[in-house]
Amino acid sequence: MSLGRATVVLYRQPQSAPLLTTVAAAAMGKGTLHAHGPALHDETGADVAATIEQIGVAHDMEARVWDGDAPLDAEGVQRLCTDVSAHLLVVEWQPRIIEGHRDLARQLMDEPPCDILGVRPGTLSRIEQVSLAAGPGPNAPLVARCTWRLADAFGVPAEALRGVEREQDMAGARELCAQLAPDLPARIEVGRDLVNLLVSTADRSGLLTLGASEDVPLDRLGVRTVGTRLAYHADATIIVGCTASPAYTRVGNGA
Repeated sequence: MSLGRATVVLYRQPQSAPLLTTVAAAAMGKGTLHAHGPALHDETGADVAATIEQIGVAHDMEARVWDGDAPLDAEGVQRLCTDVSAHLLVVEWQPRIIEGHRDLARQLMDEPPCDILGVRPGTLSRIEQVSLAAGPGPNAPLVARCTWRLADAFGVPAEALRGVEREQDMAGARELCAQLAPDLPARIEVGRDLVNLLVSTADRSGLLTLGASEDVPLDRLGVRTVGTRLAYHADATIIVGCTASPAYTRVGNGA
């Protein structure tokens, strides 16, 4: 990600504005932040806009707050990202509650108009460390690049985490962590159930980053991948990255 690029942020809940804006600013760096979403329209809209502009100034970003009608469907958001030549989209995502329901973030990750960070907002005061769930998938480099920037923005340490089944796999895991995040200390866990490992890490750190799965459709995340199961974990912030690079397999298209 280079300086001066455009970022689109969709604000759904007013209380999530500080977190989403900081994530966008840390992930992209200097540039223009295009703020849209229903959180800008209600009685707290002016306060949300002021928060966005204040954080934007602190991170050398120009905040452009749109208080008119915001796109609420995937096609409209994709069109918006194209219109402003966005390089990053930050959007809230929630766990699937109703069978067959797919929230906006997951729909967008099926055909990403640009790189996407789906953020399940937690509590800012709970962030004591940023933990990167290191993996070999195509979305991992995007998330790895953001991890140390997020740690710097929140003033906390960061780590790269990798779980393996056998001790013989530890060397390969350390090599993977070194390739993805050479500046981060690596923590290799042996023989741990992956879901339990990530849940305990989220509980301890307060912020966990991971790449969206390329193995299953996003509308099945609720039952088959750790991302949505983690989303029910109280207070922890979960960030799921999805790249738009044409060289990579789209999320939801299978392995």
